[in-house]
Amino acid sequence: MLETSLERVKLLKDGISEKKIEDLYIYYNNIKILRRPVFSKNIEICECE
Repeated sequence: MLETSLERVKLLKDGISEKKIEDLYIYYNNIKILRRPVFSKNIEICECE
């Protein structure tokens, strides 16, 4: 399930969130997550004069 990008794009157009599609992809393709990556927010740095 969700093997092609076209299938995933169709779900996005139908209003399903990216996170839900990712979860479905992992579940239906029997992918085992050993460790979730750590994400940090991008911080915009502005040089002040």
